[in-house]
Amino acid sequence: MNPKTEASSENVKLTRSIKPGSDLQPAISTELHWDEEHRRHSLDAVYKRAEDHALNAIDWYLHAKRSKKNCAQFLRIGMIGSSAIAGLLPLLSQIYQSQLSSLSPAWTTIALGVAGVLMAIDKYFGCTNAWMRFIATEHRIRQALHEFQMDYDLEQSKWTDNLPTSEQAQTMLSCCKVFISQVDTFILQETNEWLVEFQNAIKQKDESAQAKPALSQ
Repeated sequence: MNPKTEASSENVKLTRSIKPGSDLQPAISTELHWDEEHRRHSLDAVYKRAEDHALNAIDWYLHAKRSKKNCAQFLRIGMIGSSAIAGLLPLLSQIYQSQLSSLSPAWTTIALGVAGVLMAIDKYFGCTNAWMRFIATEHRIRQALHEFQMDYDLEQSKWTDNLPTSEQAQTMLSCCKVFISQVDTFILQETNEWLVEFQNAIKQKDESAQAKPALSQ
């Protein structure tokens, strides 16, 4: 490798500064030079910017899915447990009539009510759905990143003395542009899915609240 090129490549270190739980931020654009001496360094900077964009998105989804996973599992276990208790209480009261003679049938209704509340919380806040969306989106971005990295390696293998020509640099710049747009599309799709789910949950809640006065009348 050309010593100048190697030194330039070592200087291309666009650090991934995203913190767990923070919002995704666009990368800061840097001044680039496309003359023959600095072309490789500039191309590496653009490639690193595109790669970091995907890695930051993957880190965000991996971190965000943990809280949604814990919340979804807690609510689901609570629903299963409450439903099981509601089903077992009448049977236990029949089997152990002497020991559970003072057990009120109202506890069955309470257990079913708890299961319904937990289900409503999960549906309103979308814990389970968000967990599934985050897993799917993270896998899509990861797959696209692997393809992008391999495409870059394949293009590098065509360079003479590990230095790209102007046409080869243009090809890789176009590839970086398409990849960044692809990652943004995955994020936008996941966000739109969340918006639709949240709007539907609010709509159903409002309809349920309006139906209660009508039923009471």
